Amino acid sequence: MISAETCIGFEIGCETLVKGGLTVVVAFVLFVGSILLLLSAVFGRRMGYLVLAVAFFGWTAILASLWTFGYWSQGPDTPVNLGPRGEDATWVVEAAGTQPEPAKYEAYASYPGGEPWRVPGTNDNDTASVQSVTSAAQAFLAHRANEDLGLEIHALGAVQTADFVVQDIRFGTEEEVSLAGARAYFSGGGPVVTLYMRHDSGSVNRYSWMFLIGSLIGLAVHLPLLDRAERKRKEVLTGGTAPPWFGPA
Repeated sequence: MISAETCIGFEIGCETLVKGGLTVVVAFVLFVGSILLLLSAVFGRRMGYLVLAVAFFGWTAILASLWTFGYWSQGPDTPVNLGPRGEDATWVVEAAGTQPEPAKYEAYASYPGGEPWRVPGTNDNDTASVQSVTSAAQAFLAHRANEDLGLEIHALGAVQTADFVVQDIRFGTEEEVSLAGARAYFSGGGPVVTLYMRHDSGSVNRYSWMFLIGSLIGLAVHLPLLDRAERKRKEVLTGGTAPPWFGPA
């Protein structure tokens, strides 16, 4: 469901987004900040921060690599992309209407009987694709209908996805892009709507790669600084002059 009050760029309710963000910030301050305080009391502020940063980015790099590549962490059949998920692969409606324009791809103009369209078969891949196309078409039409009515999907009297019947599904390919066409109508009566759709592969592993790359960058920046600080500390312990002590905080 898309809330009536959404934050810019997010299909998430603002209240939920604010609560989640504050929870993460408070947890980070409590758990990471308490460790930083202890390390600063032992090593000093700069050294304590560097020890914490190297440990933190090293840990997140290991965790993000497990998310991204699996590494058989759950056995021989461990899947990849185990971390926070981006957008899943889905069918995107590019044009819809009683007589929609062919839109970006010329193949739409020959739907349903010409090239390159084909009737889905009975194999597992086609069955799953038909279900995906049906769900995407129903969700699109229900959202459009409720948008016109000024209702949310769970509001009383709202149009539901199951209220639409999808038929005449065909699959085709153009420029190595998977296409689909379908016809649908409201079960309570109404015109037949033709939908032209394109398969979007999504970006499921986006956040796993973001965490991994960010962690490696953070580790690469802080590790040389920690090595340099440790060398200076060793010089002090073997006869050098210690820097002024200003307390742990």
